[in-house]
Amino acid sequence: MKFDYYFEPSSLDECVHLMNEYGPDARLLAGGTDLVVKMRNRLVKPKAVVSLNQVKELSRIHTVDDGLKLGAMVRLMDISKSDILTGAWEVVKNGAGHVSSMQVRNIGTIGGNSCNASPSADTVPCIMVLYALVNIRGPKGDRDVLLEKFFTGPGKTVLERGEVVVGFTIPNFGKENGTAYKKYAIRGDTDIAIVGVGARLRVDSHGSVTEARLVLGAVAPVPLRVPDVESMLTGNKLDDELIAKAAVAAGEACNPISDARATAGYRREMIRVWVKHVLGEAYAKATGK
Repeated sequence: MKFDYYFEPSSLDECVHLMNEYGPDARLLAGGTDLVVKMRNRLVKPKAVVSLNQVKELSRIHTVDDGLKLGAMVRLMDISKSDILTGAWEVVKNGAGHVSSMQVRNIGTIGGNSCNASPSADTVPCIMVLYALVNIRGPKGDRDVLLEKFFTGPGKTVLERGEVVVGFTIPNFGKENGTAYKKYAIRGDTDIAIVGVGARLRVDSHGSVTEARLVLGAVAPVPLRVPDVESMLTGNKLDDELIAKAAVAAGEACNPISDARATAGYRREMIRVWVKHVLGEAYAKATGK
């Protein structure tokens, strides 16, 4: 594992400057749970490694008037134990708690889990169902990107030269919202997800769904939102028949691959199974029943 330069900037602007200076020859180091493995296996060979660990402003979880700010360097273990993440935001705790082992969660970060751009990342469906914005700083200034627009393919994002993910902004949600996330893997959380399913449902006083959000992980080149299923649910009370139809439609909407963990057909079937569980749990939370 070789590189020419290692930097530990203490400010975000300094980090942006370094990333812009070295361009494609630079790699950001957050928790390092993915980058270090790739460097050891010579899958990436950066000239410069730029650590974010001294940029303290990136390690905060705090509420603001219009929602929640989640810093890119917040450790997954801290997220999984946070008292701030309640109500609809609790799904973020759930997703973070499913990432790999306790050792990985102790050093892995929410920003790294997203910027790695793995279709099977556990936290991504959870914050996607919450309309999360990715907060980015670069040589041209600050910009926000809706998380579902952030990914362009496996391992690829919209980040341009010199840009750094600062964190995520998540809006407020009322008590009438219910969220849930389920990960399916043969050996549990230690394994990469075969499928992951996140959902958020908002209901009215009569129990009818007024807004639905469904995101599938590990079954497409990027985390996949399913608008057709969301439309199917909206305006209706959820019962077993509707949930079953939604699960079938979700299975048909995804485009999984066959790999060492599962075949494409098995992934489609597991989407049908876990969509049922997730929609049922989210609806129960939203209705209080």
